[in-house]
Amino acid sequence: MAIRLLDDATAARIAAGEVIERPASVVKELVENALDAGATRIDIEIAGGGSELIRVVDNGAGIAPGELELAFERFATSKVDETSDLLGIATLGFRGEALPSIASVSRVEASSRPADEDAGERLLLEFGEREEFGKTGVPAGTSVTVRGLFSNVPARRKFLRSPGAELGRIQSLVTSYALVRSDVAFRLGADGRQRLVTPGGGDLRGAVAGTYGARIAEAMLELPERELFPDGEAITFAVGGLTGAPSTSRGNRRFITLGINGRWIQSKRITYAIEQAYHGFLGARRFPIAVVLARMPLNDVDVNVHPAKTEVRFLREDLVFGGVQRAVRSVLISNAPVPSFRPTSPSHTFAGVGGTGSVGRSIVNAPRTDLEQNPLWPSRNETVSPGGFGTGTDSGREVGSTEIPVRLPGGDHGQTQRETLPVLRLIGQAQETYLIAEGPDGVYLIDQHASHERIRFEEITRALNTGAPDAQQMLEPEPVALEPRQEELLADQGDLIAGLGFVVESFGPGTALIRGIPRMLADRTSTAGDAFRGLLDEVASGGRNDAWRERLIATLACHSSVRAGMQLTDDEGRALLRSLEKADQPHTCPHGRPTMIHMSQVDLERGFGRR
Repeated sequence: MAIRLLDDATAARIAAGEVIERPASVVKELVENALDAGATRIDIEIAGGGSELIRVVDNGAGIAPGELELAFERFATSKVDETSDLLGIATLGFRGEALPSIASVSRVEASSRPADEDAGERLLLEFGEREEFGKTGVPAGTSVTVRGLFSNVPARRKFLRSPGAELGRIQSLVTSYALVRSDVAFRLGADGRQRLVTPGGGDLRGAVAGTYGARIAEAMLELPERELFPDGEAITFAVGGLTGAPSTSRGNRRFITLGINGRWIQSKRITYAIEQAYHGFLGARRFPIAVVLARMPLNDVDVNVHPAKTEVRFLREDLVFGGVQRAVRSVLISNAPVPSFRPTSPSHTFAGVGGTGSVGRSIVNAPRTDLEQNPLWPSRNETVSPGGFGTGTDSGREVGSTEIPVRLPGGDHGQTQRETLPVLRLIGQAQETYLIAEGPDGVYLIDQHASHERIRFEEITRALNTGAPDAQQMLEPEPVALEPRQEELLADQGDLIAGLGFVVESFGPGTALIRGIPRMLADRTSTAGDAFRGLLDEVASGGRNDAWRERLIATLACHSSVRAGMQLTDDEGRALLRSLEKADQPHTCPHGRPTMIHMSQVDLERGFGRR
């Protein structure tokens, strides 16, 4: 085939594929243009997940007369020129590709008027070709309406997901910008329903309330903006924002929002820094809610990496990583003591059950841990209802360290788990978190939450396998607000969730009504909404259907198990031990943490200097 130049229309559609991947890409580009224009209010309207309609209206500076048509030409921009430093860009947009890319794959109606002009201009484009243009009376600011996205590119349109899923992406995007730019008031409406409203005016906590709800906003901890001057240089790096208390954790990373110089970004490295700051505060596969906003010299961050402009490179990545991690960690430490388990002499063994090997962990002069002083944990005076071991979630507390290698009692590593757990005699309860029991070969410390979680997990699994969910009707049905993605997941995984014992029905757009809950949650119905949202969070984290199933069961088991910090009677403690002895896998909870630690007769004798 002979080499030839592509015509302008084909070249524009190909180029549009890099900038406009889906409806959320259109919203992102239009919102960024509005922010660059100095808007303090941005209204977004969506229909059909964005495929049918996207409208973005702002009160920004507007487009000067005679320049509206030019704005839709490729590489036309007011944000950079030949003298600009592309490594020091302050604006969100700068390539001059967004508007022509959008126009080449949709029908666009744009109108704009600067505040000091009596009349504005209106432009109508159909797949990049001008249909109408002229003067018009419009409010100050800019309005862009996009209809029939990808109508002329069927291959791209068929790869879009359902309207609910695409709307979920748009809402997630607008949420991110509403949090990063709390100085701007955002409103998102979809199919006649209001999805998101924030107050603007720099009220970050108000922005969190408008996106995640008032309860979460109240639980957020403030990150006081701290300035760093690395290596004595005259540059300023600062970190601020809000970060969630450990009690407000979620099942995926979607609630971590990063902003650099007012730009929403995505960075695996900085996200990991935040996760590391929560190490010891959150349990396995739990992630924080955080809005971390950083300021740094423009030349220290390269945003010219990809047309989407969400991926950036840092000149001093280690500085950013360390600054973010220290800022978040210091706030957590000042609000809740760090969980700790202090080793002393390595000659003493403190080995768990269920694996091989042992490690030195002193049990001599072991201090009372700081864990019990954590104000985010349940009250030490909370008691358990007879026979039920209580319900609720553990707050992420761990027994010792997950890095402790473990060994089987008696040294026979060929035995099965069922065979290696002997009959235990309850001695008592320590710190209202651990059961102390005696066995044929020493003493056992048993984590009451992890053990009950294992028991619940196997009970729920058996009920699900037999198709007999143990559900109980609620006296007062509880409405639960759902995001578009959660609505779709409920529709897709409804049978699985019903099999766990939840009776849920639609209650209008974006809302589900919980009429029944698993019986094991019955005496703590206040957790029904949280447990249900936790289940949907687990499904949202992805994976195969069998992985979803196991994660859903583990989440429900966690919500319905006795907590650390709950008092157990002797009868309740003995009943828990008897149930654990009958478990198929008694040595670990569903998340992999050990349920018990074994101190053999030899360990005790060595610890007390008897041998």
